[in-house]
Amino acid sequence: MTPETETTLRFTGGYPPLPVVLIAFGLAVAMWFLYRRELKFVSAPLARVPALLRSLAVFILVLALAGPVLRHVTTLRQLGRVVIAVDSSASMQLNDDPKDGSAKTRYQRAEDLLFKGGTPLLKKLAESLDVELVALRGNNTQRLWWHRQNGRDTSGELPAAFDLPATTPNTNLDQALRSALGPAAAGTALVVLSDGQHNASGSPEEFSTTLKGGGTSIFTIGFGTEVPPADLSLLEVKAPESVFSRENFQGRISINDSMPAGIPASVRIESFGKVLWKRDFTTDGKGEKKFDFLFPVSELPPPALGQRDKTLRTVSIQVAASGDRAALEKTRSNNARELAIHLLEKKRKVLILDGRPRWESRYIHNHFDRDDRWQATLIFDDLADNPTAGSLQRNFPKNRDELLSYDLIILGEAALNRFKPESLDWIVEFVEKRGGGLILIDGQRGNLNGWAQGKTASLIPVRFGASSVSPQPTSLELTTDGQRFDGLRLSDSPSANAALWPTLPKVNWHSKVEPLPGAITLATAQQPALVFRQVGAGAVLYLGTDELWRWRFQVADLYHQRLWMQLGAWIAAPPFQVEQNKIALGTDRLRYSPGESSEIRVRIRNDRGDITTDAQPRAFLLYEGEEVATLQLEADPTHIGVYRALTPPLKAGTYEIAVAESPSAPRSEARLSLNVSDAGNPEWATLTMNRPLLETMAQNSGGRFLREEQAATDLPNLLQTLDRKQVITKETNLWSSWWWFGAAILLLTAEWLLRKRLKLV
Repeated sequence: MTPETETTLRFTGGYPPLPVVLIAFGLAVAMWFLYRRELKFVSAPLARVPALLRSLAVFILVLALAGPVLRHVTTLRQLGRVVIAVDSSASMQLNDDPKDGSAKTRYQRAEDLLFKGGTPLLKKLAESLDVELVALRGNNTQRLWWHRQNGRDTSGELPAAFDLPATTPNTNLDQALRSALGPAAAGTALVVLSDGQHNASGSPEEFSTTLKGGGTSIFTIGFGTEVPPADLSLLEVKAPESVFSRENFQGRISINDSMPAGIPASVRIESFGKVLWKRDFTTDGKGEKKFDFLFPVSELPPPALGQRDKTLRTVSIQVAASGDRAALEKTRSNNARELAIHLLEKKRKVLILDGRPRWESRYIHNHFDRDDRWQATLIFDDLADNPTAGSLQRNFPKNRDELLSYDLIILGEAALNRFKPESLDWIVEFVEKRGGGLILIDGQRGNLNGWAQGKTASLIPVRFGASSVSPQPTSLELTTDGQRFDGLRLSDSPSANAALWPTLPKVNWHSKVEPLPGAITLATAQQPALVFRQVGAGAVLYLGTDELWRWRFQVADLYHQRLWMQLGAWIAAPPFQVEQNKIALGTDRLRYSPGESSEIRVRIRNDRGDITTDAQPRAFLLYEGEEVATLQLEADPTHIGVYRALTPPLKAGTYEIAVAESPSAPRSEARLSLNVSDAGNPEWATLTMNRPLLETMAQNSGGRFLREEQAATDLPNLLQTLDRKQVITKETNLWSSWWWFGAAILLLTAEWLLRKRLKLV
């Protein structure tokens, strides 16, 4: 900050300053004439000085009646900070003029806005603000130029162009903008030049809302037409990554139709030239269309010759117009997409046990039952007088191997004495040795308390208190540990997730428990409400309330289903696409785009079938038969006996993963294939500007949305309010100060001494 001080003299007395000054001057003049008669007796050069000193003293004393005040105003000014973020994604290369192929693209127009003209906008802003220019490169940013502190900190002369192409395959208006902005501070503005086609993870709306409280505004500059050009595009394909080999493969295809009405078109799915599904339609130019597809998995062509992993299949999805008028289409680069499908011989299995049909258990069963990846079994206790004849014992897995075939057990408040002793042994073995997942849902009847004793005590991660009823409705809040787990993510934006949980409907009761040593509290409701602990090779999650179903109020499955499907996938034994007697091999996902990495998971069992916890497995990544990477796997911190590694970024093609049990062991015969394909450039899916998103971002943060033609004239005026000024005012009351009366005394003293020397007294 550079201080600027301005000093002024003001009068604050009880009399108007002008009459007081005139009177003071008049009396001073009168004093001069009164004493000048003495000059006829003295001819010394200093003879006139005593009269002058007397007149000045009179003037100062009389002027005090006007109350002279000396005011010092010091202004500390810091330039506002402006971060200009330019979208350099592929959609910015579009030319919005359908008639003029030589017209400038959106990216070129953004370049002209910043660098061209008599006084370029970037130069004009840099004259009064600290300016930083960055390019949005997908999920990342690239700094292009900066000019701060009136030029004392700059990267160089103003550039004439961006000097980098607009080619990134996606736009992220959340993560990339967070990176560009850095720590938000008052006096900062984020200017975003974009067409608004956010097509990555995160929520720009939530990000912009968080900025308003910190005094940072977003000013969005919209590029692109709002009138859709003639085009057919494949927007989205919703389909499972894997499907049971004896079921139907089904999903939904969304396309955008902005073609003139009446043009014949079709959307189809094919594999190796075989058409598996097709739907003809006629264009109407009315925007988004959805087509539900279904075909038997058995109709998929067999795997390619030499392919060791027989579970992988690929299909191509295409939309196309036909006839003479098909040439009107703006671009055909958004008409096709490749999809990988893994065929499963078995689904993941969840066993839900509860002492009574509670709302929570019913909804959980419905969530898993509707998911094609899971096979759900629900057993309620009918509270028969004889437990042996009760539904829990009748329907419980009949033998150890049947129970161990499950991946997850969800246990409600079923009483311990309603199970056979051997059933309890199987449950303990399922978790501790087979690495299964267990989720406990407490209830007001307190039946889980009995499980904390005896052979099942190791499964319970908490110590129960005397009472289990909360005195009033309570919200759940994530702890610092809980915020780190993706399984508890209910918002696409990590920063907004912790703030979302307390806003969800409250629970009317929760148990009062204390976590045991080694357990991690993930969420609280006055007391620990969500507690995690590793138990042997498995994982256990304790939920201290059965009222999360209240989260469905007015939003149905939005949060409740998402939470439970994420919890199930996290706590259950990790999924493995390939399982042999001793080695299981899987990945976090089955579909990848170029540039993404795959997380490889490996589990190793001994000859008895128990999980090995001290293995040193290695994974080998093969591309077109050639080894491209050797990966040392590390132990999974949340699942004992599971080992993980992250591959390097993958390029398009088909990979194979092989595993060795130890550094000296040979590679196993198990193989898992990964298909990496371009899922279609999302930048070309929608060719218009997303004005609603850009306007929402600006409004949420307290900024403004401007079209590109408004920016040059309106933006500088809007940003002038960013300057941060601190004004410090200090006043000295001269009329009552020692200096003021000291001056008068000094004048009178000097006058008396001088008169004495001149022998005038």
